[in-house]
Order: sequence, then structure tokens, then C-alpha cells
Amino acid sequence: MKKVLLGIAMLAMIVGCTKYASQEQLDELQAREDAVTSLKEEVKDMQTEKASLIDEKADKEATIEELETEISNLEKGL
Repeated sequence: MKKVLLGIAMLAMIVGCTKYASQEQLDELQAREDAVTSLKEEVKDMQTEKASLIDEKADKEATIEELETEISNLEKGL
């Protein structure tokens, strides 16, 4: 009888440890999923910022061209 109870107790401990390990794995998986979600949001924000910087660059290049044309016209007038 003692051996049966000891066996049941050991089995309960093994099952308990397995559940703990499984919960630990689930927690790790959730943490990784949260990290992936966060990184995806960061990438989206960076893509938006990149698009904005590309537009700003195009505007500045257009301004530079206008100024270069104006300088060229002024030099021709001298």
C-alpha cells in the first residue's frame, strides 16, 4: 500500500512538473509573440518614417534645382 501511495505521489509530482514546464513554455511563447508584434509595429513605424524622409528629400532636391537654376540665370545676367 505504501508503495502504491509513493508511486501515486511520484506520478503526481511528475505530472505537476510537466504542467509547470508546459506553462513555462507557454509563457516563453507568449513573450516571443509579444516581441514579434512589437517589432512588427516598429518596422511599420520605420517604414512610415522612411516614406516621409523620402518625400522630404525630394522636396529639398527640387529646392536645390530651383536655386541652381536661379544662380545660373543670375550668372548669365552678369
